Amino acid sequence: MTVRGLERIAFDAPKSLAEITEERLRQLIVNGELEFGEQVTESRLSDLFGLSKTPVREALLRLSIAGLVEIKARSGTYVFSLTDKNICDISTLRITLEQAAIRSAMRENAARLMEELNRNLDAARALHATFELATYRALDHEFHQILVRHSDNPYLIDCYSTISTKVLAMRNRLTFSREYINKSIDEHRAVTRALVENDVDGACIILAEHVNCGFTERTRRLLTDIARMQ
Repeated sequence: MTVRGLERIAFDAPKSLAEITEERLRQLIVNGELEFGEQVTESRLSDLFGLSKTPVREALLRLSIAGLVEIKARSGTYVFSLTDKNICDISTLRITLEQAAIRSAMRENAARLMEELNRNLDAARALHATFELATYRALDHEFHQILVRHSDNPYLIDCYSTISTKVLAMRNRLTFSREYINKSIDEHRAVTRALVENDVDGACIILAEHVNCGFTERTRRLLTDIARMQ
């Protein structure tokens, strides 16, 4: 539609203070500046952000809906904590969703999917020579996001988003050896190679093994111990 010869321009609505505060709190949780099981208060966060309690309260409500904080009656608000079963359940759901995403992406966006996966692998190749943990984490996260994004299924993508932040938060609290990083990248390459060969079932099997290797019994114990120490 045009108005006096000019095309209509759509502007994104500015974010509210509550939305900005929610994003900042989410990042503090993901980065580990707010720890699993840690109590947070509106007063403390208001002072930290230089805001009134109203946007902080709304942000905490939003994060509770997302499962990133837990509001306990007559007790307070706490960053989410994890049990061994929680971690296993998240991994199981993650595998289910990513395998479904692969099957959908190969039907709907195979060429674009291959292009982005190969671009990710090209960026990761340098990590064989260097040891940059932050870069590995970012590329690993992006590899799995590519699979989900190209599913062309907004419901699947929305469901995946409910666990992806928790997965990021867990992985950011772990350290990885050079051997682990190289193995992880090799597994990404194996998934991609299987998809290039149109072996979707094979790619799904490799993916499941890859995800399960990320949260061994030892790493699950380390993550659950963090909350117990709060």
